[in-house]
Amino acid sequence: MRATGFRRHGLAAPIALAFLIVCSEHLPAADALVDTQESQASAVAASERDFDRLDSSAGLRSGGAFPFDYQHLVFFELDEQGEPTSGVRLYTAASVQAGRLRGYFDDGWNYSLDMTVELYDADSLVARTETRHLYVLPMRVDSDEKDGFPIHVLLHVPPGEYDYRIVIRDNNWEDDRSVNEKRGRVVVPKSITSQPFVSSVAIAADSAGAWSPTSGVQLKLNAARIVQKDARPYVYFEAYGLTPGSSYRGEVRLVSRWAGRGQGEEFRGTYQPFQMQYRGNVPTDPSEPVRELFRLDLKDTEPGPYEVQVRVRDLETGLASEVRSARLKVRGLESYRPLGSTGIGIR
Repeated sequence: MRATGFRRHGLAAPIALAFLIVCSEHLPAADALVDTQESQASAVAASERDFDRLDSSAGLRSGGAFPFDYQHLVFFELDEQGEPTSGVRLYTAASVQAGRLRGYFDDGWNYSLDMTVELYDADSLVARTETRHLYVLPMRVDSDEKDGFPIHVLLHVPPGEYDYRIVIRDNNWEDDRSVNEKRGRVVVPKSITSQPFVSSVAIAADSAGAWSPTSGVQLKLNAARIVQKDARPYVYFEAYGLTPGSSYRGEVRLVSRWAGRGQGEEFRGTYQPFQMQYRGNVPTDPSEPVRELFRLDLKDTEPGPYEVQVRVRDLETGLASEVRSARLKVRGLESYRPLGSTGIGIR
């Protein structure tokens, strides 16, 4: 199998959490130091597991009037000293099955969606936001179309565990004749201050969209994380906890864990069709995280499920982050016709 290619888009990035060393003549006892190290390791492990839980929930599908895939993504804010603030950027993205929506013709086929997301803590509303998107296509969507319209909202919340409610409405039906709702529970991870760490890894379609994780970047979030093999999807992530003004080494891998279990299928086990290492600069401003944007070329990749894995290492301290991953499914060209292949507009 030929290697899959990544192309890196430089975003002048940035750093994250400054390290503070305090000297004192009253040093802690050895057993107290061990306890502190163990508690830090435990906190790191808990946060990493929370990120794993976020990724495992990506691509979940709701039922109802029109199915939609959805996911949650977490990115952190830093203050002037590089310390994490109390607010976390929580994106909830959905991909709504287009063939189940009602359209009307007015200078193109118009499809309109409302999306509302609410977070609760012990039955108390913590945060709520909503958005409306109008999609215009040059042709009517077939009723058997399974591809989706992208839509997302942003909430600023403290880390914690919340009950969520996602409500999506097809505005081309009167009243509440076409509404879908999904409820669940989400853990918004805390930041890690004892070592570098990586945000959620976002997968975006190979075209511009309404999602803007940072200035100058406009992407189309792919909540389903399903792409055809001739696509060139974007991979976006942020890294924190790196020494300001220093250098870091990044590693991006594409890993397959596909295993055949049916007649005529071949067991392939775990293999890694691509691995890339690069060296980057950490911004001198502690309030700016490292931001990275890659474009992934899948044309030589076999169809099946993959993981995009990311890791960073601080070249000043030698400390490395845990591996952050995002699942991605590649499907063959013969089974896919892009939605609105002659053009789609989002308003």
